[in-house]
Amino acid sequence: MNLEIGDDAVGGAARAMQHGRIGFSLQQINAVDDPSKILYSECLGRFVEPDGTVRTSGEFSVFPETSKLDLAFNLDLLGLALEWLACHPSDVLGCAIAAESMADERSCVVLYDLLSRHRALATRMVLEVTENLPLKTLVVAADLLKSARAIGYRIAIDKFATGNTPLSISADLVKVDACFVQHHRADTAPILRDMVALASCAASTVVVEGIETYDQLEAARTAGATHVQGFLLSEPTLPPIYSRSARALRRRDRPLLPGSHPLQRSWRL
Repeated sequence: MNLEIGDDAVGGAARAMQHGRIGFSLQQINAVDDPSKILYSECLGRFVEPDGTVRTSGEFSVFPETSKLDLAFNLDLLGLALEWLACHPSDVLGCAIAAESMADERSCVVLYDLLSRHRALATRMVLEVTENLPLKTLVVAADLLKSARAIGYRIAIDKFATGNTPLSISADLVKVDACFVQHHRADTAPILRDMVALASCAASTVVVEGIETYDQLEAARTAGATHVQGFLLSEPTLPPIYSRSARALRRRDRPLLPGSHPLQRSWRL
C-alpha cells in the first residue's frame, strides 16, 4: 500500500467534506427482461479536489485508518440522497450503508435518527448493506435494519455470497456480486445460476451486478435474475450530479452521552 497516496486521498476527502465538495452520481438498476424499466438508481459517492479533480469514495475507503471519515462521508451521502428524493418525487434511490455506520449503539442511534426524520421518504429509499460485516456488529446492525425496514425502508444485501458473516435480517432484494458474471471460465454459467438460485431464497428480487456486455446480460437472464446493474445499461458520470455543503466533521463526531439522545433506547423494535 502506498502510504503517500493513502494520506493524500484521505486528506483530500476530509477537506472536500469540510468545504462542501462532496456529492453523488447515479447508476440505474434495470429489469433484465425490459431494461427501460428502472427499479431504482444507486448513489455513487464522489468528492472534488480544489483543482476540479473528481475522486470516488472508493479511493479513500480502502485505507483502514479512514473508518471515522468513512462513517461521516456515508452519513452525509445518505443525507444528500434523502434531500434528492424530497426534490424528485418520482425517483427511487439506493444508498450504501457502511459497516462503520452500524458499528455500535451510538452509531446506530445517529443513523436511525437520520432515517426516522425522513421516514416520509422511506418507501423510495433502498439501504444497501454488505454481507461482510464484522461479527461484533451483526447484532446491533440487524436490530437497526429491522427497525428501518419497519418504518418503510427497503433493505438490499449487496455483494451476496462474498462475505463470511451472513446478515440475519429480512431483505427486500439481493445483489449478486459482479465476480460471478465476469469470470472467464467455462463454469461461469452454472456458478451464476447457483448464486442466483441461492439469492432468490432470501428475496424475490435478485440483481446481478457488473453487467458490461450483452453476453453477460444474457447470462444473467438465463440464470434467472430479475434485474441487472452495470456499465452496459447505465454508465454513471464521474462528476457528481448532485452535491451541497456538508456539515463540518467536528459536528458529525460530537459524542453522544448515555441517555442524552431521545432515540438512545427507542430505535430497536
